[in-house]
Amino acid sequence: MEENPENKASFNEFRRWLERTKGDKYHEKLVEIKDNPDEITDAFTGKLTLTASGLLGLIGPGTNRINKYVIRRTTQGISDYLKREHKPVSVVIGYDSRRGSRYFAYEAASVLRGNLIKPYLFRELVPASLLSYAVKYLECDLGIMITASQNHKIYNGYRVYNSEGYLISEETAAEMQKEIDKNDYFAPDIFMDNKSGIYQVDDQVARDFCDRIVSSVKLPDPALYDGFRVIYSPLYGAGKACFTDVMRKSGIRYELVSNQADPDKEFPTCPVPNPEKIMSYNESFKWLDEHGGDIIITHDADAGRAGCAIEHDGMRTVLTGNQTGLLLLDYLCHIRPPKEGQIMIKSIAASPLAVKIAEKNGLKVITSVTGFRNAGSIIDSLEKEGRGDDFYFALEESDGYLIDPFIKDKDGISAALYICEMAAFHKKRGKNLIERLYELYNEYGICVDKTRNYFFSGASGIKTISSIMNYFRTSVTQTIGGRNIVKKTDYMTAETGPAVDCVEFDLDDSSKLIIKPSDTDAIMKIYSFETCDFTEVEKDIADIIDRFKSVMKDN
Repeated sequence: MEENPENKASFNEFRRWLERTKGDKYHEKLVEIKDNPDEITDAFTGKLTLTASGLLGLIGPGTNRINKYVIRRTTQGISDYLKREHKPVSVVIGYDSRRGSRYFAYEAASVLRGNLIKPYLFRELVPASLLSYAVKYLECDLGIMITASQNHKIYNGYRVYNSEGYLISEETAAEMQKEIDKNDYFAPDIFMDNKSGIYQVDDQVARDFCDRIVSSVKLPDPALYDGFRVIYSPLYGAGKACFTDVMRKSGIRYELVSNQADPDKEFPTCPVPNPEKIMSYNESFKWLDEHGGDIIITHDADAGRAGCAIEHDGMRTVLTGNQTGLLLLDYLCHIRPPKEGQIMIKSIAASPLAVKIAEKNGLKVITSVTGFRNAGSIIDSLEKEGRGDDFYFALEESDGYLIDPFIKDKDGISAALYICEMAAFHKKRGKNLIERLYELYNEYGICVDKTRNYFFSGASGIKTISSIMNYFRTSVTQTIGGRNIVKKTDYMTAETGPAVDCVEFDLDDSSKLIIKPSDTDAIMKIYSFETCDFTEVEKDIADIIDRFKSVMKDN
């Protein structure tokens, strides 16, 4: 791609960065791409914009990348937003094991300090849920987490939590972005201070966090864990310290997958630290083959997600987030039957079977748009109404769960502990998690959930996704893959909460299909809940997406 009137601004911004970054590592990276117009266009077309999900981008120089200049500018804008209140302000910052995470956390803290905002910074990497807990514990106005959670190692990100400990709303993000936009990436009025005024978060916060998790589980007879063994991998991420602490205090025997136990920015055997992906379990399954065990537990890089896998009938089996969520809900209803008026919160793409299980056990179900911040907002509202005890359980399809709302974000640490307890409970009764899942299917009906991801790249990929969504929204009305559509829900206009780019189809065989772009990157996600063979539906969807990809490529 050569320079032309459409991308002239991108090339001009590239030249400005090339000049202004002389003397630092980013200049060297820019020199490397000076003869690569495609790379220049991708790195400098548009800019990373703060949303409720935060920032997410490739690590490197450019307005559309994660780097110290983007981190500084973003933090300065947030500082300006906070200073509107004209009162003392404090912010706590956490980070995961990714490339640059610790450095970016210090950069953010330095900007806050330069703006006379009190910054707290964790000494070591931490789970996102611990950062969420620390916001309330330290009575901070905001929390910042440097993480790209389950994404590929080449990404990093920046998330903002409100004073209640859950991710900010779209409205707040938009207000912050207005302040961010007032700052240039190299502006001298991005205030920086040395690190002498940065407060370290006391280790007691993490200890209290783990103690709260252990006490919330209300562990059964310790004999439940006799002969039960857990294999655990943090996938080089932030989960190890908290997970091993709660396991030790709970008396559950575990073994670490040694070559994935310690933080490593290169993620050498697992470049995509995502518990939803079977490749994330390769090393754990090797450990299982060599040492034996009952269940594998993994976390993503910031330990917000908890995944599990077992061996069933000689097959290595990774449970989907929906399957684990169904099992957890079923188990919780057995060990602590819901009280009248209690509520389960599920995301749009969580399994319909969760509704059947919840309603059979007397739970009211609230379906929220995808993103755990929405569950956090609902919990917050319940507490302010004096109904905090009405919360029972929250789940989303991507290995995200919350059992005890002393935090208001998904928590892979407490979820992992409950998964272990649940697996031990069923083992004592002569079955594994898959066998219990089949029992649920027999009771409530078969509903096999699958997620298919279609990947796109760069700014053109975002446009292609938008065109595909418009097609599903306006043109797919009667049938898909030969199946009749009996109900269609467009969440841009549905009265279910905040508008979200998502279309849902209920089919005539009781199957369900959900089409939704990722909140953070150029991926189109297709969720299906299947009661019978879905081959023709899959083919129809793939043909539609391929057709749009071909059109955009030709253009």
